[in-house]
Amino acid sequence: MMTRRLSTRLAHLFAVGLAVLPVGGLSGQEAPPPEVDTLAAKRFALMQDRIKPVVISSDEADFPERLSLQPVFRYSDPVRHYVAAAVWKLGEQGRPKALITTELHRQYYGQPRIVYEFLSLSPTAFSATSPDIRWSPQETGLRFKPIPDAPAPEETPQRRLLQIRALARQFAGTEKVGKEKAELRLLPQPIDRYTPLSTDRADGAIFLLAFGTNPEVALLIESDGKTWSYAAGRLTGASEVQLTFAGEPAWVGDPVKYGSNQPYTASNSPANIPGVGPDGAEIGE
Repeated sequence: MMTRRLSTRLAHLFAVGLAVLPVGGLSGQEAPPPEVDTLAAKRFALMQDRIKPVVISSDEADFPERLSLQPVFRYSDPVRHYVAAAVWKLGEQGRPKALITTELHRQYYGQPRIVYEFLSLSPTAFSATSPDIRWSPQETGLRFKPIPDAPAPEETPQRRLLQIRALARQFAGTEKVGKEKAELRLLPQPIDRYTPLSTDRADGAIFLLAFGTNPEVALLIESDGKTWSYAAGRLTGASEVQLTFAGEPAWVGDPVKYGSNQPYTASNSPANIPGVGPDGAEIGE
């Protein structure tokens, strides 16, 4: 009897194991392990469902046609009424072409909405379209500058990552929302690591400077194999946002010009957020 129960249990576990194998085998886009059916999981599924239908088009050959179905970062911002949020990237090879954030707001324009922010990281014009997204940036706002007194890139990826982190820690940021000025904190782990060029010792990473855990600035640090440089892009509609490096001014965000052809912009659309009523109140409050 015990043996039979054990065999049944093993068969069940084997079946479950098959269910979580990557879609299409061990290559290509891997399916994430199933999450526990919680409110957080349902809210994540809502954001993922809005990202899945986004179609990318460009005249550049081999330009990615879809966003990654797994975010590079997940967060929330209760102070600003975001109950769940994520950052998604466009492109799996080299520097990502763009970052898109999805933020579930309890009450925006009088009702629950999903708020998008878009940041182009590519000089190539492209378009991103879905039932509720229309974005066609013509360029990127990134302007790379050399990092002062940076050491030569190390030989191994592991040692270069130590260099990248040490360089990132010297950046600090602030933003001004309305009349309030807030310090931004550097999140310690890069959200993406990539090879920007084919040259030896080329390396790159994307860090976030955040209000709490809400990313407000994307910081890119790259090596061309010989020297280190940096660039930054806003992920916030704040009236003022800036960075310093080693205490010296390093970057000031361009004034926001909302529009579907801008390298940074934002939009929103209605959303039925799990656990949130039509009036924006948490269900059960």
